[in-house]
Amino acid sequence: MERVNEGRELAGRWVQPERAALERLTETADPLHAFLRPRWYEASHADVAFHGFENGGRLIAAFPLTQRKMGPFAVQEVAGPYWPFRSVPLAQDATDAEIAAMLSGTGAREALGKAWRLGPVQDNDPALQRLLPAAREGGWTIFRRAIAQSFDIDVATLREKKPWPSKSAMRQTRNYANRLARIGEVEYRHATGADWTADDRDAMGEIEAHSWLADQGSDADTKFLDSHSRAMWEAVAEDPVLAPFLFCSIVRVDGTPAAFTFGLEIGAIRYQIANNFNERFKDCSPGRIILTMNYADAAERGISTINWGAGDAGYKARYGAEPAAEIVDLLFLDKGWTEQLAAAILTRRGWHRIS
Repeated sequence: MERVNEGRELAGRWVQPERAALERLTETADPLHAFLRPRWYEASHADVAFHGFENGGRLIAAFPLTQRKMGPFAVQEVAGPYWPFRSVPLAQDATDAEIAAMLSGTGAREALGKAWRLGPVQDNDPALQRLLPAAREGGWTIFRRAIAQSFDIDVATLREKKPWPSKSAMRQTRNYANRLARIGEVEYRHATGADWTADDRDAMGEIEAHSWLADQGSDADTKFLDSHSRAMWEAVAEDPVLAPFLFCSIVRVDGTPAAFTFGLEIGAIRYQIANNFNERFKDCSPGRIILTMNYADAAERGISTINWGAGDAGYKARYGAEPAAEIVDLLFLDKGWTEQLAAAILTRRGWHRIS
């Protein structure tokens, strides 16, 4: 259904928005996108360029773009430090006509390029849901690639039926904590990106260095052991608005980092980005201790949904996680480029034309 905004003339144009306008735009976007501020994108891409579409002096959307090579071709892609959070800030009250105008004509091709990528992103992303029909109407050919299945914990629904985490889970956690305490003095710490310290980040990197990831070599997806990844999250936390959204919880035994959990909280939604433990303490399950305690605290504070990303479905199912949104890649091609690019794209495993 058309979102009516009477009295607003449709005379949109693409612009290079000022920083203040970009920050105001995020405040008008879906609350789930409250973190899509300029610093979010700049933290991972020094060369990011912001292209915005405005109508009547009001910024409707902004595309933070960086260039990427896909085989022999260069495409523009939406930037972002961590998938599946590579979306674009889009004003919630933007009309369908405004969004369609934004993605139509030569202005869109000049701003976005003849080929641009959005993803990885969850297929229920609020901006994606509105961009897809407008892109089709604007004459873009769209290819889609499935990346992974994400998992959510519907905390609100689970707590309507019985305590969550369950009494047995909490009892088991206390037993593990008591076992851990027999090894040495146990210390728990919780911090946000507004008050975490270099010592906290060192601790999480040390845990990753002594976790199962240590055997993965260059393929290890570490958040704080890898210097580039660590610098990225530190840069995100330099924004005083973004910093409180980040959180970490760490357990130490006699000063030795044993386990941590790290993520992003936006309103009643928690995005669980990473959790890991030091293999030295494996028999006491410090990872389960910190995660269960952390989840219990989140539930008491009113977190209604925990988005746990992809991977290890069995482990996540123990906490009540169920399959949720699919994580996808989208490639938007100008029809003039379709024949040239299609052969290259279709040879890349998993790409399918959807428009």
